[in-house]
Amino acid sequence: MELRAYVRACRRRWLWLLIPVLVAAGIGAGLTLTAKPAYKSSMILFVSAGTGDPDAEARRLNSYIALLTGPRVAQGVVTKLGPEQVTAEQVRKSLSAQVSEGTDLLEISATDASAARSRAIVTTAASVLVNLAKQITPASPDGGPVPSISILQDAETTREPGNLARNVGFAAVLGLLIGAIAVAIREAVGRTVAEEDDLRRLGLGTVGVISLDGRNGRGEHPDQALAEAFRRLRSLLPGVTDGRRGSPRGRALLLAGPGRKEGTTAVSCGLAIALAETGARVVLVDANLRTPGVGRYLSLDPVPGLAEVLSGTAQVPDVLCESLNGRLTVLPAGEQVPDPGGLLASPRLPATVRTLTERFDVVLVDAPPLNGPADAAVLGKVTDSALLVVRANRTRTADVERSMELLEKIGAKLAGAVLNALPRKLPTGQAWAAATEVSSPELLIPLDEPEDPAPVSTPPVPQSPNGVVRGRARVVKAALAAADEKELEKPEGPKEGE
Repeated sequence: MELRAYVRACRRRWLWLLIPVLVAAGIGAGLTLTAKPAYKSSMILFVSAGTGDPDAEARRLNSYIALLTGPRVAQGVVTKLGPEQVTAEQVRKSLSAQVSEGTDLLEISATDASAARSRAIVTTAASVLVNLAKQITPASPDGGPVPSISILQDAETTREPGNLARNVGFAAVLGLLIGAIAVAIREAVGRTVAEEDDLRRLGLGTVGVISLDGRNGRGEHPDQALAEAFRRLRSLLPGVTDGRRGSPRGRALLLAGPGRKEGTTAVSCGLAIALAETGARVVLVDANLRTPGVGRYLSLDPVPGLAEVLSGTAQVPDVLCESLNGRLTVLPAGEQVPDPGGLLASPRLPATVRTLTERFDVVLVDAPPLNGPADAAVLGKVTDSALLVVRANRTRTADVERSMELLEKIGAKLAGAVLNALPRKLPTGQAWAAATEVSSPELLIPLDEPEDPAPVSTPPVPQSPNGVVRGRARVVKAALAAADEKELEKPEGPKEGE
């Protein structure tokens, strides 16, 4: 993983870094505060090598340090204090020694939870070391001074500080390291698409990004920002808005995501309204016969739809519904059928799409997930191009690659991808609380796809002229020319001069 990509991953998953730091710091603080107090008793010994050789003096000091922390002195302390008071292992862990720099002074100390025991250990260890040094020190053959060690300062006992700040700091650094490793593993194992650059690295051109103002999606007028995002998407779609230019037929665009909860239906509805703002005749087809959602998004009553057309019990003009006062036409999914895959494989599907492209400039098909049943693959064969809907920080790159391979296998032309960066729920607050009645009809589009497959009628929420949002995004009003009813019933031929 590149360093830049890793930094972006850490910014997205900052909680993965913060939580281990807080947990580790809390554990370190708790252990420090609950630990038994420690006492340190220290003594100073004077060491004389008996010669003027500095190297000999240094070697003798190091030898005394090795003796002090070795088993012989520890066993001598246990013998004098008694095995019921202390063990040899405790003595060796407790004792330490160091040489004062530039001197012949040896500082020895013992640390223990008991002040009296630490004092007894260091005093006894010093006595044992002095006696042991006398036993192993040979007499000088020429009668000169002999090496010696003597006690220069008696034991002094102090309480050891808790080192709370140091322990908490070390624990926090350890927690940060654990969090950083966790982020790296998460990105390597289950890497998700976070921004447009991730899609470009997969060889997929991004057509648009659907998001609100700001990085956190909390702009002053989120409804206007959302509408502008769909307008940008509309303007960047290659060839879709050309409609009947040079052809008697409109264009059919498939919108599908790699999996569920990509926000495909929300993007389909928003794009359909943005296209209708231009005066184009747009029909939105709910082709997700397993879990239809367009009807719930647009608050349509349960009516016959695509399922009845494909089964042969209804004709296309009979099941078309109008939304937004006739400015948008919808072909709902219809009633639930036991075998949606078999129904979509019907030869009536290409004929239905052909009929719609003859009557409308743009046909938007809201499809099921690509990495699921074969429904989306069947729909991709009868549409002119496909637009892949990817939810930011949720869709895995592996799923996007599989979707691209599937579309390539069925021969579908990939128009690009739209990165759905909408939050799961829009924020609320007093700044958006004011609501006034508006005279023209409104269209409310939830940001998240509903879980319940049953149709639910959602009453309109009053909005202010600037666009007030409470968990739903309102597409701003636009003066659209309603399609003539006769034009919906009769195929339209090519216009003169086109």
